[in-house]
Amino acid sequence: MLPTFMVIGAAKAGTTALYWYFAEHPQVFMSQVKETNYFAYGLDERGQLLYGNSDIHHFPVKSFAEYEQLFSRAGRATAVGEVSPLYLESPQAAGRIGSRLPETTIICCLRHPIDRAYSDYLMYLRNRGRTFDPSRDLTAGSAWLQPDSHWMRIGCYYSQLARYFDVFPPHQLHIFLFEDLKRAPLQVIQRLYGLVGVDPEFTPDLQTPHNVGGMPSSRLVESFFKTGLTRTLQPWIPQRAAKWVKWIRTRNMREAPPIPHDLRQELTSYFRDDICRTSELIGRSLDHWLK
Repeated sequence: MLPTFMVIGAAKAGTTALYWYFAEHPQVFMSQVKETNYFAYGLDERGQLLYGNSDIHHFPVKSFAEYEQLFSRAGRATAVGEVSPLYLESPQAAGRIGSRLPETTIICCLRHPIDRAYSDYLMYLRNRGRTFDPSRDLTAGSAWLQPDSHWMRIGCYYSQLARYFDVFPPHQLHIFLFEDLKRAPLQVIQRLYGLVGVDPEFTPDLQTPHNVGGMPSSRLVESFFKTGLTRTLQPWIPQRAAKWVKWIRTRNMREAPPIPHDLRQELTSYFRDDICRTSELIGRSLDHWLK
């Protein structure tokens, strides 16, 4: 068995929640390694990553044999999936997925690029035990807000999605918005269940929080939850224990301050053309992103 569907992103657009909603369904088998990143992995002639930053990205699965092994216990599952947000960003992922898994269903959730970038940057700070400083981090000169920064570049969705439209027929591509998931999570996930061919009436646990953003009240507590060991063990520990861990971490998080209105307007201007092109590509109005 190999994946019959995969969630390709976007990063910080609900992919962790989608992973767990799919994993709960009795007819679905999910890779116990969330973010295998296999189809994004590759080295050039100098042994450097074709795409990615070793300080940010991790590649736990590097060979097709290792990848196949992840799904060896899928048994009689009706649908088999994985979630790797890096696939949306990676220039080579769409072609590699299309070559190996031409019939797979591609699912992508898009988030407002400014909100996505902000959430991603906050995660970057959390993962490194750094503090958030509004006087440094919420000004036009902030490093993460520069056009060539990783956070801003991957919010330009058009070219990333176009690679998938070039490889897969439209009926295999299913793109929705993060605000859909926030507003009507049950409706969205049950529609996705139907798309991957499993019982759409199943109701997952929508109460347990998944990968909540913001900044930690205690960096010490957050550092525990962000250890490599904790991330590795989470898919394997009992579900009740995993939910307890998520609630404890959520209680340690506090909401970050909003992006100032003037700065947000400036950033919206930066993304305007790409938002319009993305809207045309996916056949859905994104005018509310431009306000």
